Amino acid sequence: MEKRTLEQLEAALDAVSRDLAPRVEELAQKSTAGALTPEEYQEYAEVVRLNDTLSLLKLQAEEFWTMRAAS
Repeated sequence: MEKRTLEQLEAALDAVSRDLAPRVEELAQKSTAGALTPEEYQEYAEVVRLNDTLSLLKLQAEEFWTMRAAS
């Protein structure tokens, strides 16, 4: 695994957060109000899944590099 992988994951996570933040906020408010359409629910679930996946991959990459630096 290259160190660049961690940088790419961080960039992807930042892009998702930055670019989708307004839409996610809108969907979150509608979800709280119980007003999501089925399509919006699916969209919201996919964005949350993408964010979770990127976050997990970033943590795993950080752990890999921490362990590698310690050895």
